[in-house]
Amino acid sequence: MSLSSVKYGIAFLFLLFVSSAFAASSQGVVVLDFELNDLTYAENNQAEVARTATLAPLLREALSKRPHLHLISLRDEEYLAANQGFGYLYQHANAVTELGKSKQADWVVVTRLHKPSFLFAYLMAHAVHVPSGKALPERIVEIKGQQEKLNQRGINKLSEQIAQQIANHPD
Repeated sequence: MSLSSVKYGIAFLFLLFVSSAFAASSQGVVVLDFELNDLTYAENNQAEVARTATLAPLLREALSKRPHLHLISLRDEEYLAANQGFGYLYQHANAVTELGKSKQADWVVVTRLHKPSFLFAYLMAHAVHVPSGKALPERIVEIKGQQEKLNQRGINKLSEQIAQQIANHPD
């Protein structure tokens, strides 16, 4: 056996070890769509409904950039089967835990857009640790205005807070 073969073998084993260690530390996350809690009582809030629909994909994208997380997709039918109405999953960590178990996830992030005024809104989320069934403390980020740039900035901040909570959680 030549010296170069031994070097390649050692390099291969090292890469295999590093990749398996990374895979073991990576945590599976399901991010639910944002529920809109619009208290402005606007007659036609279709623009707000459309805006709300853009938030979960932004959050998923931001979280997918975190090296210790990998996203797990959820079909609409699975979400609808678990959800029993507005706010149900936000209030019931046990139902979220069952949903997470069905997807073999470590975490489920439950989200809401709370809009008490035309001037500002709150991005709200809490992560549920599926193995323990416990919800971590709620994260809230205020966004003012309705510009896409502000939405992205708020989502980035929320994503940072969620990722930090998950990384600091003792498994």
